Amino acid sequence: MNPAHVMPSLRRMVVQLLTELEFARSNRESEECIQLLMVLVRAAENWVRPYVGDIFSTILPRIDDAPAQLASKLLDTVAALARVGGSDLVPYSDELLASIIHALSDTSNATKRMSALQALNNCASFCGLVIDPYIEYPDLFKILTDILKSQPDSKMQLEVMRTIGALGAIDPHRFKDAISDTTDTAVTNAKATSSTGGTNANAGSIVNKGGEGTHRTGNPHVRKADGKLKKKKKQQRPQQNVMTEKQMEPLVGGIPTDSYGTTFSNDGYYTQLSVNALLRILENTNDTTFHREAVEALNHMFAPVQNACAPFLDR
Repeated sequence: MNPAHVMPSLRRMVVQLLTELEFARSNRESEECIQLLMVLVRAAENWVRPYVGDIFSTILPRIDDAPAQLASKLLDTVAALARVGGSDLVPYSDELLASIIHALSDTSNATKRMSALQALNNCASFCGLVIDPYIEYPDLFKILTDILKSQPDSKMQLEVMRTIGALGAIDPHRFKDAISDTTDTAVTNAKATSSTGGTNANAGSIVNKGGEGTHRTGNPHVRKADGKLKKKKKQQRPQQNVMTEKQMEPLVGGIPTDSYGTTFSNDGYYTQLSVNALLRILENTNDTTFHREAVEALNHMFAPVQNACAPFLDR
């Protein structure tokens, strides 16, 4: 089919529906517009993609303040747009995640939570929003697990597990750091607020050399006055080479530990763990049938790293 015969009519329909949604006088009219938009997006996925940004920028500001039924339909449309638009929604990820987490925190409406789960699942699957949501919003994992424990509905439990799977697995130490940083920031902000007599306007603000005031956000995941969720700033930490760029820390029982006794925090932990397992096989005379495979595994591990295998040679 020649798109020249379709695109003008499609564009007029999108503009008409967005205009009606913006100037709707009742929630019923808004719901009807959203329903038609959702049908249009699902029916004409490839052709509607050029308008995904405009549709999304119109829908997003209305999610937090909408009634539960309307918010549910808005989130369903977000899920459909994520499937169609993919990376086109990444520039809106900050506001989108805050709105989705706000909806997940609403325990009064199961339909709204289900729609928020589907939207988060699609955003993770089609927009590439993986791992980072856990870092920016440390409460997200707890919210998801609480839903999994408290909801008797098997469909919602299945959707939660799908969402957790789509968001991906995060390094436990990195997640612990995110929670620790959030807690420390919250304590610091509370002390600063109490020291100024509870004046929130002055807490967390700094003055530069020119005398102009610059606002600094306090607790990175508390709600603002308008009910939205603030996000935690991304940590810009240099990525170190696991095998070459960091000296190995002292070992306790053959397992690397840090000053807090956390074994998995060391970059060489997994390498040390693999070497220990293979050496145990080689030292065990009852496992002679696996000695050749263990030696081949050691050669396969050390071949790419070359000189970085030196700490393990004395074993």
